Amino acid sequence: MSCPDCFRGAQHNHTEPKGTIETIHGIKTYVAGGSDPSRSKSTIIYLPDAFSLKLVNNKLLADEYATQTGCKVYIPDVIRNGGMDPSLMPKMETVMVPNPTWTIGGVLTKIYTIFLILPEAVPFMLFGKPENVYPQILDYARAVKKDLPAGGKLGVAGFCWGAWPSTKLCAETATPGGSERLIDAQFNGHPSYIVKTPDMVVDAIKKFKVPYSVAVAEEDMQFNKAEAEKVEARLRDDIGASGGEQGYVYEFRIYKGCKHGFCVRAPLGKTKKEHDSENEDGYHGSLKQAVEWWNKYLN
Repeated sequence: MSCPDCFRGAQHNHTEPKGTIETIHGIKTYVAGGSDPSRSKSTIIYLPDAFSLKLVNNKLLADEYATQTGCKVYIPDVIRNGGMDPSLMPKMETVMVPNPTWTIGGVLTKIYTIFLILPEAVPFMLFGKPENVYPQILDYARAVKKDLPAGGKLGVAGFCWGAWPSTKLCAETATPGGSERLIDAQFNGHPSYIVKTPDMVVDAIKKFKVPYSVAVAEEDMQFNKAEAEKVEARLRDDIGASGGEQGYVYEFRIYKGCKHGFCVRAPLGKTKKEHDSENEDGYHGSLKQAVEWWNKYLN
């Protein structure tokens, strides 16, 4: 499932990526942090939005996680064709933002831009779904888990496209047919695809009691405040309240006024328009939420 907001947002230019591109378990991977094992022995697998490594924002966010937690952070290049081209974002903005006045030229521009978008967006929506590469992601996660040093834990972060596999991984074992859990803590932001699969969210938390955190955009076209409240109510009915006697821990934080994509692609600083201040605040708030989660459950 994709919505127009999956392909909108701003490219960040406030700094440069500090990580490296390496081949990890046969997959091209952006590697951030991990140079000081005395800070943390844990690793976070970052499953990105549709733009993957082509969008610098994902690398910069991985750098922030590494810097603020001491964990090593991996972004595996598993999305179809290496992800969508970020040049799609301003095109989608042209289509979605209403014209101040409706003119023939304005309408024709929108129609022309739609035809530029369709050849890239439609194949991705048809063939780029996360379930198509999930077996590869699972094998990768198990290999990373196996390589952890003694005392190291494995976290997973998912954004938009990546929230579905990050959730599904929580119900997997560290080895095929084993009993040890694969994932030790999960965080996802503005999730896509999982809105129609609440059972998967319940299973992700229930099976191995994986700490599960979500940053939710109040005005998301998909997993919004109303959908998050439904899932949370289902969790309370099935396994009890978070932090209760049963030992389940989960949270769904609602970011007021934010739209889908805010955790990664919110306009920041000079690129921010006045009406985007809530999304920028949400970006920083969700970063803090994730870092606190990792530091609590991985370190």
